[in-house]
Amino acid sequence: MKTRSSTRTAGGEEEPKAQNEYLEVLKKRVEEARQRERDRGVFIRMRDFVDDILFKYNITSGLYMLDPWERVVFNLVALLVLLLVVFSGYRQVVFVLNFLS
Repeated sequence: MKTRSSTRTAGGEEEPKAQNEYLEVLKKRVEEARQRERDRGVFIRMRDFVDDILFKYNITSGLYMLDPWERVVFNLVALLVLLLVVFSGYRQVVFVLNFLS
């Protein structure tokens, strides 16, 4: 078994052979991972991005605890409320603009 002292040369410097081999293997793995990421299609990356956003939404809002059908109902109600707020705001702006003119 090699110890730290056994890997030193007469001048006290460590032999970098094993370390360099290990670093080369790590660099090769990192480069392969980067190449795989570049080779992935745009649509796959977009799908992964949307999946991440949905996951964060489910975790942040606590929807991950619900059954799938409960999650759908909750999201439909939330979407309906959002649409009603936007519609009411639009109607109010139209009313104010008509009143001012």
